[in-house]
Amino acid sequence: MTWITDPENMIGTVVGNTSTDSYRFILRSLRAKVGDIVATLSKIPDDSRKHEDAIIWGRIVSIDRHNPFFPAEAAQELAEQNLELINTVLSTSRDYLNAEVLILGSSGADSGARADLSPLTYPVQPAARVVNPPAASIRKLLGAAQDNAPKLHVGTLLGRSDVDVSFAANKVVSRHLAILAMTGGGKTVAARRIILALIEHGYPIVIFDPHGDYLGLQEHRSKLPPDTEVKLFYPMMKVSEENVTIVSDLLAKMGKKMTEAQQDFFNKLVTENNVVDGMKASDYIRRLIEHAENTFNKLQRKDSEAESEDSPKKFGASTINAVKRSLTFVLSALMQMEQNNKALVERLKDDYVFSEMPDPKRDPEDIVRKKQVSIFYLAGYDHLTQSTIVSIVLDALFSHRASLTNRIPPFQTVLEEAHNFIPSRQEGTDETPSLATVRKVITEGRKFGTGLMIISQRPARLDETILTQCNSFLVLRLVNPKDKSFVRSVMENLSESDANILQTFGPGQGIVSGQAVQFPLLVKVQHDEQFKNSKIGDEDFLKAAAEWDEKESRARNRNAFMDGEPATAKETASGKGADAPAAGAKAEKGSGPKVEPAELKFSVVSKRKR
Repeated sequence: MTWITDPENMIGTVVGNTSTDSYRFILRSLRAKVGDIVATLSKIPDDSRKHEDAIIWGRIVSIDRHNPFFPAEAAQELAEQNLELINTVLSTSRDYLNAEVLILGSSGADSGARADLSPLTYPVQPAARVVNPPAASIRKLLGAAQDNAPKLHVGTLLGRSDVDVSFAANKVVSRHLAILAMTGGGKTVAARRIILALIEHGYPIVIFDPHGDYLGLQEHRSKLPPDTEVKLFYPMMKVSEENVTIVSDLLAKMGKKMTEAQQDFFNKLVTENNVVDGMKASDYIRRLIEHAENTFNKLQRKDSEAESEDSPKKFGASTINAVKRSLTFVLSALMQMEQNNKALVERLKDDYVFSEMPDPKRDPEDIVRKKQVSIFYLAGYDHLTQSTIVSIVLDALFSHRASLTNRIPPFQTVLEEAHNFIPSRQEGTDETPSLATVRKVITEGRKFGTGLMIISQRPARLDETILTQCNSFLVLRLVNPKDKSFVRSVMENLSESDANILQTFGPGQGIVSGQAVQFPLLVKVQHDEQFKNSKIGDEDFLKAAAEWDEKESRARNRNAFMDGEPATAKETASGKGADAPAAGAKAEKGSGPKVEPAELKFSVVSKRKR
């Protein structure tokens, strides 16, 4: 262990009072900087009270500069008289640097291939030499606890490009990871780096992508390891005999909670309407709405059928209309989603291959598969629809893992823009169905191999209960005081000095802490620019606005409306629309009148006024 005594590696001398937590040393100019890992040789007592040499490892957390020969009064005089320092007898050559070191632990001075850390039980001796360890020794220190364990290469130490930094892979996929940074701080770069490292292990990944930040994985899939599949899904809700509960799930997550009577009426509608395997949920909901309309009409007419036990009189008009309103609301959201899907696929079909979202309950194997990355592209959908998709998919996949059926392997979920899916109480949670789902997954997922990677640019808006369940953090540049304060409250081992340095980070620079690493480290994340999405995010909107043809746009939209013009509300309500079945006849499977949500809403209101 010659490097610890080599004068060439010396960077300073310990000074002042020391403790088992920290010490200060006088730093030789330009020999080290904040974030560097340093070491010093010191004697500590062993169990038999014998003195043994030990290497005390630490990280520089702050550096102060002092000059006792240049007092504040002198600076004031220079400023007042507008004098240059060279024209005075004052000197700046006697200033010195005072660095503070946070102690990481101690290791044996004669350790071989390993450098296992133990808590320091005796303070460092003043006047001890502080040295800059060689790269090989730091690598041994960082990898001591995970020599043969799978690793996820992230980047290098900040300021030490010769020292690689890797995460313990199992700690990431089973103990959850949070990546936090302001806009432009490099959170997507960091997330993509970890995703690519997981892909190298063939680990299944499910990504919920609201902005298309990860579409580059499919665009450049030829650069990924062999046999890696990247599936790009657009959301589509379908109904089958074994998954008919999808409609009630949608109502619960997107609509209002139903009373007992309303739930009974909804169950009656479902029981009396057959399901065609694989039919769109929107078509099935149209059929339920039509059935509810017929029931309402019978109640209004008070015909002979209304006297039977199963008659509409069993349910009042307010109950029927309440269920219709909820169904109509969900139908409107589904139809908007389908329109977005059509426009999205049409716009990006030349660059990306889109597939319809598989049923996560019936066909989870199509979503979670070894060596497969499944990306749910959620751009263009409203907040409630996005949250509902995340909730339904994640609920179903977690249920398969928790039921121990072995239908799907363990997998990692990436939740981008997480503050929209797991908001804090202050943000309001009434219209965020994904919140309860993520809470369940993050508290129980580690037992069943469903890890979470939470990514957000506004940490203070995240649910604190969920964030505290993350055992590892990668925090990049943060400036907002609320965000920095919140991060400190959920990261137990983030010191005040570390929190203060967050605002000084450049893009891709940050601090990693938690179970993924042995101790907090300042890192520079590797930028995998070759996987950056080149089709979305750099649009030239100024050029698009300048070339906009208003006449063509108006004509195109008018033609699209005329081609899809629905039956009138009156025809729909009476069952006399062009596509409606004959009165009293049961609708054909998969058929039903084409009704726009706006027309349905009008129909409900107009009936109630009669």
